[in-house]
Amino acid sequence: MAHGRFSFNGNGLSCLWLIIWTTVLLVITFGIAFPWTTSATMRWVTKHTSIDGKQLCFRGTGMGYFGNWLLILVFSFITLGIYLPWGFCRITKWIINNTYYADEGDIEE
Repeated sequence: MAHGRFSFNGNGLSCLWLIIWTTVLLVITFGIAFPWTTSATMRWVTKHTSIDGKQLCFRGTGMGYFGNWLLILVFSFITLGIYLPWGFCRITKWIINNTYYADEGDIEE
């Protein structure tokens, strides 16, 4: 039987700010900052998400994502895009493996 109540308390203004600065960063770096902007987005999502009242946190870094992202780009190019489903699963696994319940020091007020 399913259990565990998820809740999300993000607001539009903080999301708009996240979208603006990550877009600017992506444009300035011609997309190279994608791993860092994705990590920042995941930190924002988990900061505003809780399960049964326990806040989540994301501890992944842009550099940790970068290696996976680069590998997926290379394999997808070599295989003419056939590798993309495996790449999606690889990134999803990386995101899940870097998502935790927040400790006291992880919670920002």
